[in-house]
Amino acid sequence: MRRFWISAVLGLELLLGGTLTAYARASGVPDFNIRAICAPEHRAGSSAVDRASYRGCLSDEAAARRTLIRRWATFDVAERRTCAAESQIGGAPSYVAMLTCLQLGSDALPVNPSGPP
Repeated sequence: MRRFWISAVLGLELLLGGTLTAYARASGVPDFNIRAICAPEHRAGSSAVDRASYRGCLSDEAAARRTLIRRWATFDVAERRTCAAESQIGGAPSYVAMLTCLQLGSDALPVNPSGPP
């Protein structure tokens, strides 16, 4: 069965002219351990609120990673490096922190979301 999947992936790679490998190399999105990121919520306890918080953390991190994969090339290379380094300060690195950093650096988030003073 394993050989089948390897053959299928290699066949797809040949069919697409190497674009899967090129995309994986070019994507450049760091590979963080989402479970480690959300470990504090997991260790918090066994109440329904703690479990919901852990599931929410996993969901938020996975969604941020998908967004980063989709938009990675639109962010400035220097910003990507800076935000990747900053997202790892003080513990487990976070896709949410990295995405927020990149959005702020590229003016993709409103500076004053509540409007004029």
